[in-house]
Amino acid sequence: MSLHVAFDAALADVLAAPSILRAAGIVPLGLSGNPADEPVVLGWMPAAAIYFQDPDGNLLEYIAMLDGPSKAEPGVVPWSRRRPGSRVDKA
Repeated sequence: MSLHVAFDAALADVLAAPSILRAAGIVPLGLSGNPADEPVVLGWMPAAAIYFQDPDGNLLEYIAMLDGPSKAEPGVVPWSRRRPGSRVDKA
């Protein structure tokens, strides 16, 4: 059995997590499970998130809720590709 566990985190911590995880020898992942250099923005929540696996293969997630209402657009995009001036454009 593998689990998915999400940890509520401050946005600054989510943004810093990829480099901290890599320094610890852990591969940061995007929503699709591919290696990622930055968090993704989940437009429908809205939230910023970064994922990684623990030694047992469980999927762990650091997630920071963003200001504003949920919206299907822009879907899922890397943090650096979020729309400037949008409700998710707060660092």
